[in-house]
Amino acid sequence: MQEQVTRGKAIGSLLLIFFGCALLAGCDSEDQAKTSHFEHDHEVAPHWPNDLADAAVRIRERLVASQQQPEHSEQLAEEIAEIVSWVPEIAADTNLAEQDWVPLDNAAESLSANLRASGNELNESNRKKTVALCDLIEQSLDKIPDQLPSWKGASL
Repeated sequence: MQEQVTRGKAIGSLLLIFFGCALLAGCDSEDQAKTSHFEHDHEVAPHWPNDLADAAVRIRERLVASQQQPEHSEQLAEEIAEIVSWVPEIAADTNLAEQDWVPLDNAAESLSANLRASGNELNESNRKKTVALCDLIEQSLDKIPDQLPSWKGASL
């Protein structure tokens, strides 16, 4: 019996040492420590929208610019595709109800798939779907409830 207790303590001590070493091995020095847990947090694209309304504005601006500046249309189309792909995330960061968020998600995912399939070509069909997404975004803006409740008129 005494041998089993001693053996159990030895195993426990080995496990403690193992986990301690594993924990120390996983730690970085201060010079190597990351400031973020996410790799993609280090840089934000300059065309990242400020909010959902800004997403529609930025998409529309690029649609117009792509027609006025054909020499930049490839870059503009790529930026449109990126903004479209970000719409579900940006919409999810609002207080939209799920029933109002889902149509935005579906429309953005569908348009993203079409843009990918066409190599981000802004053909007539993709342009119409892009404008329709912007219209849907703008319709959704009125459905976003206030971020904080109004305390006007509240008495303590």
